[in-house]
Amino acid sequence: MYKKLSILLAAVAVMVGCTNAQTTDKAAQAPQTANETQKAKVVAINQDQFAQLVCDYTKGEWTMKSDKPVVVDFNATWCGPCRRLAPVLEDLAAEYAGRVTFYSVDVDQNKPLAMAFGARSIPMLLICPVKGKPQTIVGLYPKDEIVKAIEFVCFSSENQ
Repeated sequence: MYKKLSILLAAVAVMVGCTNAQTTDKAAQAPQTANETQKAKVVAINQDQFAQLVCDYTKGEWTMKSDKPVVVDFNATWCGPCRRLAPVLEDLAAEYAGRVTFYSVDVDQNKPLAMAFGARSIPMLLICPVKGKPQTIVGLYPKDEIVKAIEFVCFSSENQ
């Protein structure tokens, strides 16, 4: 019995050591400055901030205010698929740091904005190129499909 317990404790120690090594590796790859860290996050905004940072949706026409593409995640705290999508968007925010800005909007707290963009089903991503009209993706999609959509809407020559 003591032999089994010793083996179990040794296995746990090895697993903890591996986890710490992975955490250290990720920390070494993290952005180094506060400004880079801020760019690499999905930022929660409300409808007033949306009007200032992305587009004044109350005017009835699309006029982009940002100088780079924007992805807006319409979500809710009670939404399971939204919670599963959140870490994917955090990864994408880090990968697209400096090229695309990522925002998050809680539909329950920002109903006029959600209604303006028809966010009846969530999660819903609003992908906004610098020029042209925004496009939406409704539902939980794999990361590679979201990347394809961002690349097509924001960076393809067809949409420039």
